[in-house]
Amino acid sequence: MNTPNIGIALSGGGARGAAHIGALQALNENNIFPTMVSGSSAGALIGAIYCSGYTPLEMLALCKEHAFLKIFKIGFTNKGLTELKYLEAFLKTHLKAKTFEDLKIPLSIGVTNINTGMFEVRSSGDLIKTILASCSIPLLFKPVKLDKDVYIDGGVLNNLPIEPLQETCDKIIGISVCPHVYKEKVVGIKDIAERVFHLGVWNTMEHRLKQCDVAIEIEGAFQFGIFDLKHASALFDTGYQTTIAKMNMITENIASDKK
Repeated sequence: MNTPNIGIALSGGGARGAAHIGALQALNENNIFPTMVSGSSAGALIGAIYCSGYTPLEMLALCKEHAFLKIFKIGFTNKGLTELKYLEAFLKTHLKAKTFEDLKIPLSIGVTNINTGMFEVRSSGDLIKTILASCSIPLLFKPVKLDKDVYIDGGVLNNLPIEPLQETCDKIIGISVCPHVYKEKVVGIKDIAERVFHLGVWNTMEHRLKQCDVAIEIEGAFQFGIFDLKHASALFDTGYQTTIAKMNMITENIASDKK
């Protein structure tokens, strides 16, 4: 049997995106490498760094050293909307590709077009501006202009963009770091805003996870908020351990001829 083309879709989830790095490490250790990656928001950021040539362990070291996920705090703690200047500076310095065409692995990024009200997938052109747009959480960060329109977080309309993978990949692995569990305490503006955002985002994901050949929900990441920034190692570990625990299922599903 020929090795299938494997697509990996990475969900958004703010700082919880560090769990994706652990999942990628577990997959790579077991000789599972994507031929294509897609992602929205934090998934777009992690996907871009990975597809530009960093190994998961190098990404973890980069996260610890430069805390690139702290961009998911800046907008919330400042008055008014802020631009993603920290993330932009980080990407210009450390990302090994500046355009989609420079990537070692093809990548598709989900963005939300405010002007049309439609979800879009970007897979060519300016990589950094597209990442910034996909990470622009509404009401926290300023929208980003791409061409003639302005864009926000891709997760608003599609937090697990499997569609571009369905066109070219034999098997799709969807990885989610977004909670959809009972939450006993939702107190204060911050908690309510985060909970409402989660509920809306999950509604875009549930049916897409079911369409994946392999669905990995990193439930250990659910205890962390999208603004929990000091737990990269713990999130990496939970992503790694969750994926390792499912490895038999993953390899069996990937090897199966069934779609």
